Amino acid sequence: MARGRLGASLERNAIALMAASAITALVGLAFWAVATRLPAEEVGRASAVLSTATMFSVLASQNVGLVVSRFLPGAGRRSQRLVLGGYGVAIVVAVVLSVGFALFLASDTLFRSGSEKLYFPVVVLVLAVFTLQDWVLTGLRMSIWVPLEQLLFAAVKLGLLVMLISVLPDDAILLAWTVPAAVAVVVVSSLIMVRVLPRRPEPLAGVVELPPRKALTKIFFAEYATGAMTVIVPMLLPLIVVAHLGTAANAYYALPWMLSEAFNMLLWNIGSSYMVEVSHDSTRAAALLMRTAKLSGLVMLAGVPFLLFAAPWLLTLLGGAYAAEGAGVMRLLACAVPFLIITNLYLSTARVRQQMGRVVAVQLGATVVTLGLAFMLVDPLGIDGVALAYLIAEVLSALVVLGPLIQVFRGKASVAPPDPETVVLPVVRYADPETIVLPVIRRY
Repeated sequence: MARGRLGASLERNAIALMAASAITALVGLAFWAVATRLPAEEVGRASAVLSTATMFSVLASQNVGLVVSRFLPGAGRRSQRLVLGGYGVAIVVAVVLSVGFALFLASDTLFRSGSEKLYFPVVVLVLAVFTLQDWVLTGLRMSIWVPLEQLLFAAVKLGLLVMLISVLPDDAILLAWTVPAAVAVVVVSSLIMVRVLPRRPEPLAGVVELPPRKALTKIFFAEYATGAMTVIVPMLLPLIVVAHLGTAANAYYALPWMLSEAFNMLLWNIGSSYMVEVSHDSTRAAALLMRTAKLSGLVMLAGVPFLLFAAPWLLTLLGGAYAAEGAGVMRLLACAVPFLIITNLYLSTARVRQQMGRVVAVQLGATVVTLGLAFMLVDPLGIDGVALAYLIAEVLSALVVLGPLIQVFRGKASVAPPDPETVVLPVVRYADPETIVLPVIRRY
């Protein structure tokens, strides 16, 4: 009986999270379609601000969210303390990153006034907690509520944009995005803290236990190290486009990237559900991995052809210029999906085994290749060159991890999580500070 529930939970959680991503993408398409009533330069600037804020929020919350969701099943009466600790860490990191960026790194092109710089940390903080609370719901096996939350958020921000676009055109996009997220944070997080967590029972047999505080602290630092290795890609690519090609070009690049990211989130949600379910029953790690691979394959077979052939039509909804300039970008990003699946499957097994050194190595390699090639290709190939750089990095990453992943599927390498008392985490050293970057927990 427990096993049947386990398999159903994997698919139910994955489907719920994928539905949330689909809702975000579809309503997001309508959001940006309305936003295109503004000048392309303003859309490009606002999308760059939101992209940067989102990446900082993901860096602050997503990796700590992985830890919380993975160990929440075994936390029992300590669940509230674990979640509060995760919120505290995410808030501190969000404030430090956003304030530092606004004061010392942001260009005058990105922020037009001092008030916008002051507002930027608020955006990052709200989005960080908004992201983290979904991880908590996933760890509680309550991800069925995530699509409803995302639907309400997406609908309200779209309606708010329609209201503000003629009244406050310079601030409409950021306000419409931030205010609904702030309301969702107050409502959902309050319910989690007051109603759900205090009633958590003690964990059942087979659940991965919550590690001691010292071991858990090491895992937190390791997750943030891996997070830092990936945040720079989605954060810097729009900034590279703006610096080399201008804000209008970034509008044509950013919207296909957002659509592609929404699709990639479907795959990431499947992997996240796998890690949560392994935490509920570590004895079925191998079987759950096979289910995860099959579900990822179904998503790929359904989604990639659609993105390849429907890219111009999707972007036409935003305007003829967006279709003409961005169709190539979307097609290149769609071609990366099969390779992203291979890498994500391997990284999920490495995280379950707490082999964080391998996660860092793979993500560091992808980051260096993506950014290096983007700088080389952006001038001769434009925004298509930036997308091509991402595709090449994903192909190389998949080739590197393919052999070890095949060994896992053949049963020659364990996929079960280790005893938390025996975990030894690697010391991560960075030779070049310019290569330090975020996933989403999530792979970008």
